[in-house]
Amino acid sequence: MGNYTQKVLTKTLSPFIYYSGIHNLTKPFFGGRGHILMMHRVVFPTKKMRIHNHLSLEITPEHLESIIKFFFKKGYDFISLDLLTDWISNNRKTDRRFVAFTFDDGYKDNLEYAFPILKKHKVPFTIYITNSFPENKAILWWYLLEDLLINVQSLQYHFPSGMVDVKCYNYSQKERAFNIIRNHLMQLNHDNIGNELDKFFSTYGLQVSNYTSELCLSWDDINTLVADPLFSIGSHTLNHHNLPNLSDKQAFAEIHESKVIIEDKMKGTVKHFCYPLGKFGKREMDIVKKCNFLTATTTQTGNLSLNQSIDFHSLPRIQVNSLTTEKVLKLQINGFYPALLYLLPVNQ
Repeated sequence: MGNYTQKVLTKTLSPFIYYSGIHNLTKPFFGGRGHILMMHRVVFPTKKMRIHNHLSLEITPEHLESIIKFFFKKGYDFISLDLLTDWISNNRKTDRRFVAFTFDDGYKDNLEYAFPILKKHKVPFTIYITNSFPENKAILWWYLLEDLLINVQSLQYHFPSGMVDVKCYNYSQKERAFNIIRNHLMQLNHDNIGNELDKFFSTYGLQVSNYTSELCLSWDDINTLVADPLFSIGSHTLNHHNLPNLSDKQAFAEIHESKVIIEDKMKGTVKHFCYPLGKFGKREMDIVKKCNFLTATTTQTGNLSLNQSIDFHSLPRIQVNSLTTEKVLKLQINGFYPALLYLLPVNQ
């Protein structure tokens, strides 16, 4: 089952699952006392055809505000990741609950559209910066690939990991093609990934520099955010590479140098880290600890329970995307989807 189908089914079936009350059974075991939300972009809707990204990466400003109001009505504490360890230590014996807002990568709309809403409601938030974004060197291949697939009816290309020959006549075929090609892109060699991406996209008349300056936060933008006490900055590596695919030296450089550069640019301490693509193992966790990060988040779906020990360097989150309705969110915080993924592992 593809990611697109999973998301649509989640949205469609959530009202029936919610009214069945089954989530009340999972809540004591998987509900937890706190939630770290994972978001990427906050943008206004568009009428143009979209593939994949609008479901996984984008919500509207109105949607963001509705999520904030959802947690306000439930009496949650809105906390910064800077205060996470202290909040947990001080509230183990209380019945208080918390929520923390995080945004991955470093998109310009986080400043333009998300920040005013977060500031209006005094909500602390963290943005995990991939250094290549403000350095204007990032290759936003997921948007380039979307543009490509929208405009072709078939695609043939020989990647280092194998040949791709796909039809793209309708939406489902384009979605399938996106996932197939993404898997090949994830396997590109770290040392030559820029050249390989340039070679692939230029074959179809696209420039790898498209979107970078338009969509990515600049260092000046980030400095604007740093000036506000609601904001905390996190590291998301230098280049958003798949860390387990790298050598020990490369993985350490991606994590450590990202922290050093951001701290130098911002004249402050970077306490938080996020694993790119959610890919990590013991080696990556050891590097993160060695670099003295206070927390590290993953893409693993889950809530935080105070009844058990918490590994602050592999924290689960709840993904918020365009299909996260109020019913979906209720099932998430009550532990239904975390329980489902635990009992019946699904490729996320």
